[in-house]
Amino acid sequence: MRRVIVVGSGIAALSFIRHLNHDIEVVCITKDQLTENNSNFAQGGICFSKNESDNGLAHSIDTFKAGAEMGDFEVIQEVITKSYPFIQELIDEGLSFDKNSKSGELDYAMEGAHCKPRILHAGGDQTGKFIAQHMVAHLDHPNLSIIEETEVIDLLTNTANEICGVLTLDCNNNLESIEADAVVLATGGINNVFTTNSNIPHSLASGPILALHHGLTLESMEMIQFHPTLLGKPKEAFSLVSEAVRGAGAILVNETGKQFMDELHPMKSLAPRDVTSRALYHQQQEGHECFLNIQAIPHFPERFPTIYAAVQKHYPGAMLKQLIPVTPGAHYTVGGIQTKVDGSTAYENLYAVGEAACTNFHGANRLASNSLLEGLVMGALAADKVNRTIRPIDPIHFQHSIQIPVITEADAQTLQHQSFDVLGVERNAVQMKTYLEKIQDVLTDAPITENITKSAWQRYCTVKMLQLICTSAIERNESRGVHYRTDFPTQNNSWQKQVVELKSGGKENVKSITRTRENHSILH
Repeated sequence: MRRVIVVGSGIAALSFIRHLNHDIEVVCITKDQLTENNSNFAQGGICFSKNESDNGLAHSIDTFKAGAEMGDFEVIQEVITKSYPFIQELIDEGLSFDKNSKSGELDYAMEGAHCKPRILHAGGDQTGKFIAQHMVAHLDHPNLSIIEETEVIDLLTNTANEICGVLTLDCNNNLESIEADAVVLATGGINNVFTTNSNIPHSLASGPILALHHGLTLESMEMIQFHPTLLGKPKEAFSLVSEAVRGAGAILVNETGKQFMDELHPMKSLAPRDVTSRALYHQQQEGHECFLNIQAIPHFPERFPTIYAAVQKHYPGAMLKQLIPVTPGAHYTVGGIQTKVDGSTAYENLYAVGEAACTNFHGANRLASNSLLEGLVMGALAADKVNRTIRPIDPIHFQHSIQIPVITEADAQTLQHQSFDVLGVERNAVQMKTYLEKIQDVLTDAPITENITKSAWQRYCTVKMLQLICTSAIERNESRGVHYRTDFPTQNNSWQKQVVELKSGGKENVKSITRTRENHSILH
């Protein structure tokens, strides 16, 4: 029996397992518990534009525009239209998406940068949790095994340079090699490199590191989306306040009551996330506090129970004033491992799906509620490809040892605490080059070890990811989408089809290449 290893347990991983043939063994490896992933904590919804009668055109245009016109329009249309049967399947199975209280029909909500209501929610602000729990409950694969609290720290290769499995590190720091005929990286995003972020603790993904170590290309790593409304204040955020709250009528204001978005964008408080995050950042730089005014939202606790509970816990007086304190924070990794829509990479039997991958679906900024959609589609399409193409792989791999720099907790924390100021919503070359030199010094000065622990691996991944983001951000000499340079503050048309690619430069070095995407389709 052929075997596939899936690294990760979010929506993309579950979608893959769900659509994999039952005569293929599947091993799901997750660094925490099966349900501890960012998909489970996704408050926003999932876009479902099937009934708009334009074959996804308006949805595709919104996605393209939100992505600062850098996305591949054909990829965008493909992902959106292929999502319809997979979402419909969930509906037909009885997943309890929210219904309109009057009509009893599905309740399509409005969110930022969308031209019309097309977002389905479940449990108000618990869509990711509802979808993930539904998919876990419907996992009926007879040859599925799950390995929890285990980190994948390398890919195994055989004498033919084929991927033939993974090297794992369990919670007791024991190493184990697990062979397979195909490997799927569904490792999620890298937003936890920033101290202010919306992700669950300890969720930093290692997928890009694994790919880089084996010669694969990373794309658009400078594109980190900062969500404008995390519950909290600068450098002290607790959880996400979903885009759906603004879609339901909340307005961004400062402590004086000024609706500062009104003069900055035609969509006002529903402007794209990159625009809104920078606006909040500027307000804070001027000494203002920022809030969501929720006076226009009736029955807030019932509509947004998760957010309400978080506000009551951290700011118990906020609900009386109808003002929720918010601040920008890292939320979504737009770039990732370069793949096709079906997750395929330069290795025949290695795939990357969901937030770990970069198909150029999102361009330079992700449209609200497109992430669960993308994970659902990519997982299913990758499974279809594996079902059709999997073949026996020689499991005899090289005697394996991996070495990493031993980075101190102090060095990792120092770089993390500086990350938002240098690589956050605004960037400039002088700061980034100085910061990158510090990162390089930490990576090259640290002693090397083969005795890897989970904490040492996480510290290494944190610093390495910051190196990747910074290297890419220095290379892109323009402002586009989530990447804003104060020294290049405008969008440059010559960069519309340009992507920044990263490859391993040997040891701990990284090579950056700016390339024009072939056959890149844009909207005219």
